[in-house]
Amino acid sequence: MKQTQAHIVLFMVSVALVFGAAVAGIHLLSKDTIARNDDIHFQRALVDVFRLATAASLETISAAELAALVDARVNDDEMIEDPESGWRTPLFKAYADPQRRELSAYGFRFRGLGFWAPIEGILAVTPDLQQSVGIVILAQEETPGLGGRIEEAVFRDQFTAGVVIAPPPAGESFITISASKPAGDSPGHRRHVDAITGATQTSMAMGVMLNDHLSRFQRAMAHRNAINGEG
Repeated sequence: MKQTQAHIVLFMVSVALVFGAAVAGIHLLSKDTIARNDDIHFQRALVDVFRLATAASLETISAAELAALVDARVNDDEMIEDPESGWRTPLFKAYADPQRRELSAYGFRFRGLGFWAPIEGILAVTPDLQQSVGIVILAQEETPGLGGRIEEAVFRDQFTAGVVIAPPPAGESFITISASKPAGDSPGHRRHVDAITGATQTSMAMGVMLNDHLSRFQRAMAHRNAINGEG
């Protein structure tokens, strides 16, 4: 009886070792593929948010072409820091041409808590730091068909139309994300973004994180420009 039990235990241990080794092997084999896919996803996001290619061409562009486009037109070798909060982030610089003669936009990453989980993205702004150029969501786990629509054109296209992101008067927000447009908001001075219908909590969370990051970003850029004698 004891010998039978020992055989059963040995069999179970052997099976566990075999399956454990198989899982570890699959993980190692897929690690490079996952990293490669993550790189492609991020490069596609940069091309998208800086509008370096049309939506149609972005659907058909190869991984090699995507990497070459980002390498030629986007630079992220500078770090900026908000002297008030200590927040540090790479400063993305997008150029209008491969020779990098004309700066077309700046960009920075943002991350904050959504309704269900963290939301991560990139916000692009004009070189004078006055208006938005675009927004892209890198990661989110909001409710499909509701909060998850922050990835869709219905929400994102509002940022390509030029939302004012210059520092607001004291006590006011950089932007508002709500169902109703505030009084005084106008096409030439638009700080309002329409909320996603039925996704009040996700929309509120986006408003909080973007206002927080815009505040940090503007202070960091003012600090950078003062050091460099720019602006």
